[in-house]
This record gives sequence, structure tokens and C-alpha cells, in this order.
Amino acid sequence: MKWADIKKQYPDKFLLIGDIVEKRLSERESQVLEVNVLEIRETGQDIMQAYRRYKQEGKEVLYALPSTPEEFIIRDVPFKGVFR
Repeated sequence: MKWADIKKQYPDKFLLIGDIVEKRLSERESQVLEVNVLEIRETGQDIMQAYRRYKQEGKEVLYALPSTPEEFIIRDVPFKGVFR
């Protein structure tokens, strides 16, 4: 389903999405065009629990917040920190 349509259908929900179709914009940016909605939740805490469960199963998923815009851009940002 197109991301713009999903955003209109679930404007105030936390969404877990998978099967993401992206359009590459640059080396580090992609625009989300189409996705499958895997789970719909009312709170951020609930969607984070679902996200962790799917990731533990090795599935590629993202979550979208109610504030995620219709133009959904993913930016790959290098991470610096301490891993323990």
C-alpha cells in the first residue's frame, strides 16, 4: 500500500511496517513509497515492544510515529558510541 494512503488512513496511530519499497534519493537517503502495515498501536511503548519482537525474529521492520510526514525519508546516519 502506498505510504501516503496509509498516513491518511491511520493519521494518529503508531505503525509497524515491513516489506518496504524505497526510492533511493542519495547515498544516505531513501524515500519510503510503499509498505505493508504489520501492526497498529495506540502508544509508542506498545509499538516499541512490537518492533523489538520482530527484530529479535530477524525481520526487517520500521516503525512510524503519528508525526511521521507523508514524505517519509529515511536517513542513514553513522553511529558513534560505546557498545557493551
